[in-house]
Amino acid sequence: MSPSKEFDPLFQEMKNVELSKTAERELLVKIQKKAARKRKHLVPTILSGLAVAAVLTFCVLFATNSVMFENIATGSSGTEKIVFAGSEENWTIEYVITYPKEGWEKEVFTITYIGDEEPPESIDYLIESISGGSNGTNVSLNENQRVTGSKESNGAKVMENEELEATITWLGKTETITLRSQ
Repeated sequence: MSPSKEFDPLFQEMKNVELSKTAERELLVKIQKKAARKRKHLVPTILSGLAVAAVLTFCVLFATNSVMFENIATGSSGTEKIVFAGSEENWTIEYVITYPKEGWEKEVFTITYIGDEEPPESIDYLIESISGGSNGTNVSLNENQRVTGSKESNGAKVMENEELEATITWLGKTETITLRSQ
């Protein structure tokens, strides 16, 4: 049976039939109810789709960003920072450790001369930590009588309860400083 563009005779007759007012109202009510039922299913479908998209997005981000996983698991914001400090008669040291990305440690230090005598032009220093620490030979002090430095590593992680030991040598003198977490 092929579709025809012509109306069949019965349909032609029905087209001209008038419905009573009651029949028209009943038909209209049925159509409105049917349309309302279809709309009710649309909202939950859309909301379900949005929920699934949100969950999938979270899972993808979660799976691709292990730092985010570590931060959620540990309650950390990803900006953990440990400050070690110590001083003796002639020198003070601040040693700051941050963890910028998973498995990496960034160490930034400042060695400041606080002695009463004329500051030396250069020093040798060694700051020991579980991750290796920092060292320098014949390092010049800046105009503020300081030596600064930094490094990044991805080895052992310095813990907050550790004590670091620093040795500074200048003009034939040596000073050893214990750095403790602040």
